[in-house]
Amino acid sequence: MAFAFIRAASRPLLTAGEAGEPAASVPPAEADRAAAALRADYERWSRWALGVVGFVAAAGAGFVAAGMVAAMAAAGWVGTVDVIATLIAIVIALAGSTLLVALWRTGRALTRAASFWLRAPYANGRRSPRAAGWVQARTVNLEPRILVRLITASLALLVAVGGLALFMRDLDAGVTIFTAPSLVVGVCGALSGIGQIGGVLRIVSGLSAGDPLRSRLTRSARAR
Repeated sequence: MAFAFIRAASRPLLTAGEAGEPAASVPPAEADRAAAALRADYERWSRWALGVVGFVAAAGAGFVAAGMVAAMAAAGWVGTVDVIATLIAIVIALAGSTLLVALWRTGRALTRAASFWLRAPYANGRRSPRAAGWVQARTVNLEPRILVRLITASLALLVAVGGLALFMRDLDAGVTIFTAPSLVVGVCGALSGIGQIGGVLRIVSGLSAGDPLRSRLTRSARAR
């Protein structure tokens, strides 16, 4: 079966979520099923694995391509093999980047819709925040499919810090053949980490609608 960034069954739920109001008349049980289906679609292990492959391709091949260009510029001559290797690395990096962008765009759509359906029963007054909602909004980060995304997002951000730190150091100490590759890896790591964390935060935000503490704080802030 071919991989789909968004399953066919999820698309009607995306449309309903984007409209905003149709969920006002939807029973809580139906909203729960919609949210569960969207979360299951987003949290597939295949999506996560493709993200890892895309990151390795984009960051690794980007590092090689930028390094090759910098090395040829420093040497002052261009070899046929070097050009071919650089072009291959650029193609792989672009393919990895395209895959990451596709995962980010579809993941954003899925998590936005999931967050909408998670909030719907509370927004339309059919369900009241309870203590269980407070617990769920905090323990969701320990669910394996969410936790692994937080781990890889943290690792990507660590890669970003390392790459950008090397880039900034070289700007002060002197540009080397590793300056541009470090920047490429740093930017790729930062965008990948932020993209993964953003999806998790949208799910947590939807679950937080059932948190009575958050509900009281929100009402207090609006009253002011």
